[in-house]
Amino acid sequence: MNAPLLSLHQLADGLNATAPFDAARRAAEHSCIRNLLNCYLREVAGPRGQLCQQPEPALRQSLPLGWRHSHGKDHWLLLSLAQTGQQLMIAVSRPSLTGNYRYALPVLARHTAGGAAAWQPLGALQLARALIANLSLEEGLPFNLELLQQIEHSLTTTGEILAHQAGQPEPLQPDDLYRYSEQSLRYGHPFHPTPKCRQWGHAAQEADYAPEYRSRLQLHWFAIAEPLLRVDTVAPLTAEQLLADIGRDAPASERLAVPVHPMQARYLLELPAVRQAIADGLIEDLGPAGEHYLPTASVRTLYHPERPWFLKGSLNIRITNCVRKNAIYELESALAIQRRLQPLQADWAQQFPGFRLLSEPGFLTVELPGCDPDSDKAVQEGFGMIVRQNIRSVLAGDEEAIMAGAMFQQGAPLARWLPVADKALWLRSYAEALIPPMLEAFFRHGLIFEPHLQNTLICLRDGYPSGVAVRDYEGVKLVDRLWPAERTADLSPRARQSVLYSEQQGWNRVRYCLFINNLAEAVHYLADDCPRLEAELWRIIEQVVRGYRDQCPLANARASLDALLAGEPLPSKTNLLVRFHKHADRLAGYVPVASPFNR
Repeated sequence: MNAPLLSLHQLADGLNATAPFDAARRAAEHSCIRNLLNCYLREVAGPRGQLCQQPEPALRQSLPLGWRHSHGKDHWLLLSLAQTGQQLMIAVSRPSLTGNYRYALPVLARHTAGGAAAWQPLGALQLARALIANLSLEEGLPFNLELLQQIEHSLTTTGEILAHQAGQPEPLQPDDLYRYSEQSLRYGHPFHPTPKCRQWGHAAQEADYAPEYRSRLQLHWFAIAEPLLRVDTVAPLTAEQLLADIGRDAPASERLAVPVHPMQARYLLELPAVRQAIADGLIEDLGPAGEHYLPTASVRTLYHPERPWFLKGSLNIRITNCVRKNAIYELESALAIQRRLQPLQADWAQQFPGFRLLSEPGFLTVELPGCDPDSDKAVQEGFGMIVRQNIRSVLAGDEEAIMAGAMFQQGAPLARWLPVADKALWLRSYAEALIPPMLEAFFRHGLIFEPHLQNTLICLRDGYPSGVAVRDYEGVKLVDRLWPAERTADLSPRARQSVLYSEQQGWNRVRYCLFINNLAEAVHYLADDCPRLEAELWRIIEQVVRGYRDQCPLANARASLDALLAGEPLPSKTNLLVRFHKHADRLAGYVPVASPFNR
């Protein structure tokens, strides 16, 4: 019982050891345990009073001697799983207001019925079973075997990614930073129970198409009779230009050719309506062709540095919470958001130097004749593709870009290429580029952005933030009070339903994405477990928020920001609970997290 306790940083550093597969498996186990604890402590144990900070000395004395000696100065958490009669003892480096702990493994568990049994270490899947079992009894629901299987799938995938990366060189050219950041998310979302769960249907597809394998793929092309194409654009982009832009890599055909992800082509070719259209000569399967594209962190969005658009296509694969298809109302709402953002961009460029948006001015899909409603929906969603502005088009000549999620992940491989000498200056530059435009969009214009780590691209000049680019209009919503019916008449009823949020819903979404998902992870990464620096970084964020509040004349903005700065709890999305209840991701709720402000 005297095995060493290791942090994720130590395990990540060990991936280049002589036994990379063993080190990768251990790092994946630790990452899985970290994510499960992150989710359960924040979403369940904290709000329900099941967590004891720094338990009684007598209880700590019952721990195995090796663990106590290894963690003589550390902080301990006691998690009581009352429904199953278990106690879990968790060693963390120090307390954390926002639940961004650094854990030391293993977690220790014992049953309390009939007298306290001896403490035993828990592996990742043992921990998952224990947490799901207790939650099932609390909620009065059957044990969620599907969730356990998804956790195991994510664990296995993470281990395979880490083992692959350990055996590969990591060359990084100066102009290659952005691509590398999109393809370097070793562990994924730190507060999600299944961050690497991708249900391809066949294990081999992961290495073929996953960004972490630094894969490259050819688009799969279909020639479509022109009357069957639906192409919608926002000026100045035209349908003709959109088709010409994405058709550069198409094989020769007398018809217009449209691309899809190669895995999506398999799905489409199995649809009876598509097979019938091919038999009737309305569609021709042209196969793979053209330049290779790179899958980005979202897996389904594809990038080519010399093409004008990212291609955000449908991928009928469940990735984490959702099947990643472009519903018709999502295609329509992306362009509706584009129309509302486009007139604001010139003013924002003056007001917020460095802030950029990656526009989404067009989409295409296929509409087949004579289909029943279900088949028509499947075809339109299956071919649905949104074009998004290439990041390179918004960068100055001396700037480079990096995805925020790659910058702030634990054990980040990018740290060796992007050392930060002045962390306070770095964070201030980042916060000033990101926070004011997000608050202005919400309070003045009723635009609810979703600036989480994967949607935020950091523009860098000499290693320090010179701006940010925010992407993905699927996540942008409208405050209903500021967007009444007469201002949303161009939206279909389903699109309107999807984009209109109440003011409180919108404020929850902004606070979660901006402060919990994004900035809390930035502080956690930059502070590197130093309490003094962590407090200093949060004070910087507080100053930036206060600066916006003081110059904003809107009464509702001042009231909301005064409450924020006074230390009201922040909302955190319930990624574990939404998966446990098998709900759609849009139904995820929020739990309160203690505020780092006004301390």
